[in-house]
Amino acid sequence: MVWHHSALAQNEDTPNFIERITDRIERTFFHKPFAFALIGDQPYSNSQEAVLDNTLKQITENNEVDWIMHVGDIKGGGELCTDGLLNRRLNQLRKSAKPLVFTPGDNEWTDCHRESNGSFNSQERLAFLRKQVFSKPESLGKNPIKVKQQTELGFPEHLMWRQGSTLMITLNVPGSNNDLNNPGSRGLHDEQVQKLFVTREAAIDAWLSEAEKQFLTDSPPTEVIVAFQGNPIDGSGRAWSLDRLWKTGDGYESLLKRLIKLVDNTRRPLLIAHGDTHRFKWDTPDLKRFGAKPETQAMIRRVECWGHPFTGSWVKVTVSPGQTEPFRVESVPLH
Repeated sequence: MVWHHSALAQNEDTPNFIERITDRIERTFFHKPFAFALIGDQPYSNSQEAVLDNTLKQITENNEVDWIMHVGDIKGGGELCTDGLLNRRLNQLRKSAKPLVFTPGDNEWTDCHRESNGSFNSQERLAFLRKQVFSKPESLGKNPIKVKQQTELGFPEHLMWRQGSTLMITLNVPGSNNDLNNPGSRGLHDEQVQKLFVTREAAIDAWLSEAEKQFLTDSPPTEVIVAFQGNPIDGSGRAWSLDRLWKTGDGYESLLKRLIKLVDNTRRPLLIAHGDTHRFKWDTPDLKRFGAKPETQAMIRRVECWGHPFTGSWVKVTVSPGQTEPFRVESVPLH
């Protein structure tokens, strides 16, 4: 220690030396690479429950994966939205040996007004999910992780947490054009649908503003991952989508503009992770029509997981914090 102190006194500028040591510690503990599994849109039937069990088992056996993200739709679009079915599927997720984060999908609340689903009130089903899944600030799984919730605005399903220097965010953004569809079976006036949408939209904006505050701290995040169920890029918000027959507007336009603003404000890479259209995608989406500048678009990546009936693989997302290209994605087949 005496030699080290002497060498430090002779050869090092103390503040710079301490800064380098601190930076090395931060890189070791806070910028450590990690991986998570991305799944969603399953199971869609009782027979697929065994497939999900096998998927969770194989993910558990993968020592590189720290936790699991299920981006919603734990039942088929024609299955009943009963307490019993939803709880049985949620119990599958609760049994995960690794922490499992869940985001609501349209099949378990938005579309429950369908006669084939039991003609439920969609908001009542969402309240049921909040009670079952989001009553505590933690994930599902046998070893849950702690999360922050947006309880003050009544959206406890909006979560936020950090793994090292990576900021994780989940949002309630479902399919069916982000809950803007209003068929007769829903039993609501267009004004009521719009009010519900605008209220959730304002909550999402506030949650992302809350996330941006972390970039003003002494330990700002190095990248952001935002996960939700609906496909905002080439899903039900498209002008030629059948879902748009119910509504002329794109239910995801304001979200994408807000995510672009998030990148503009933070100047850090963003990964959008979603499900909804059931096919693996890994790309740099074209967001120019939503106002993305070339330098902003270059920092945005999109990944979609496999879903019913393509449940023979899961998606592994590896994050190398602080890198210019921090995200690596691969499809992993079941064996």
